[in-house]
Amino acid sequence: MNIYGKESLLKIETQVKHNKTVLKDTFFSAPLKIAKPFYDTQFNMMKLCMLNVSPGILSGDSYKIDINLGESSKLELYTQSYGKVFNMKEGFAKQKLNINLEKGAVLEYMPLPIIPYTNSNYTAINTITLKKTSTLFFRDIISCGRYKRNEVFQFRKFKSRTEIYLEEELIFVDNTFLNPKIQKLNEIGFYEGYTHQANVMLFNYKVDEQLKDYIVEFLNTYDDIDFGATITCDSCMIIKILGKGSEKLKIITNNLKQNVRMLIK
Repeated sequence: MNIYGKESLLKIETQVKHNKTVLKDTFFSAPLKIAKPFYDTQFNMMKLCMLNVSPGILSGDSYKIDINLGESSKLELYTQSYGKVFNMKEGFAKQKLNINLEKGAVLEYMPLPIIPYTNSNYTAINTITLKKTSTLFFRDIISCGRYKRNEVFQFRKFKSRTEIYLEEELIFVDNTFLNPKIQKLNEIGFYEGYTHQANVMLFNYKVDEQLKDYIVEFLNTYDDIDFGATITCDSCMIIKILGKGSEKLKIITNNLKQNVRMLIK
């Protein structure tokens, strides 16, 4: 059971006032909360930190996060600490993330990596709804576990499903299902010797082959990673990166975001 007795909620709604993104409405229940926002004046963007004040994610925990960016809002949303999914004797934990971007809204969603401990079981469901003039940079990083303690792919199950809708039309689905007991995650078709995975979803009307070529050239400057970049439909690009450490993938994707931000601003 969830130790808080019910689903833990976090709601963030923004709007623009006097050419500045502000919080229109917020709500949260333990252990979720947000810190006071501050601003990136260069890009006129609000920066907001989400916090989980519990030690980590436990069996039975259920989180629901709703993010609604009003027209022309600009928000960088990130987390305070790595997502630790603790050992579970039974049961599982889950998170539902719903994102809605109105016309001209910009969201950079940059949570820190998630670490599934030995015997953990975790499910994440992400639903993202965009307008044609929205901009999205969505990053998640999945660790193999506490690899410095030799916990490599010792979790029970890890599931993550992301659906992206443009207006009412489904334009992309990513369905990650990892089960080390039935999958040979170190072998071909899976991680092939790597231990960490970064997923980046980029949506902007300036997405094209030229931007993809730039991203490929940028990622080629890094050693000891493997990656692919694909334009799935007009304005939408998916980037997958395999590496051997969450910190390195965090740095790479942070740098990628900064460079892409300059190209599509």
